[in-house]
Amino acid sequence: MNFEPKYLIRWGILGWTYLAIIMAYFILRDYEAVKSYFFSNDASIMVLSISLFIGVGIIIGNLLHQFSLSFGYIIWINKKKSFKKDYEMDLRVIESQYGKEIQSIYSNRLGNVDALRALCLSIFLSLITLAILSLTITFSIKIGILILIVLFLNWIVLNNWVYFQNNLDYFIKSIKSEFE
Repeated sequence: MNFEPKYLIRWGILGWTYLAIIMAYFILRDYEAVKSYFFSNDASIMVLSISLFIGVGIIIGNLLHQFSLSFGYIIWINKKKSFKKDYEMDLRVIESQYGKEIQSIYSNRLGNVDALRALCLSIFLSLITLAILSLTITFSIKIGILILIVLFLNWIVLNNWVYFQNNLDYFIKSIKSEFE
């Protein structure tokens, strides 16, 4: 795998989303404590906090990305059948006149599906974490509203994921019908 900086952003978004939602819980739970921690006159605390947020977010995001790939491909598909069909299809597309363009479109659409599935997982896990924190630490109306907002965000991302998956499936079906 080629490692590029775009992967840090791709993974970071997943982890940062998760961490931001959990941070929102603690801000709503005890705003004064969070305010005194972050807005103290010690700049090193702020720099350390931001650095930890960025670094831990990338690590958590990478783990979420791996779980998403695992559940999206490895567990739910018939590998032998899928790999053979993909290979045969790739050969036909590569040998065609517009092979590069088709591969580019396919790669872009598949990337969108992967990204949305992973983001949906990140938001869903943050929702579960919020529920656990609400049951074990503190629940309030503000936290209930946060849970509703996160639930709504998860619904939006899930709808986008389904839309892009259907778009990818239609594209694959159209390409297969052209090359068969």
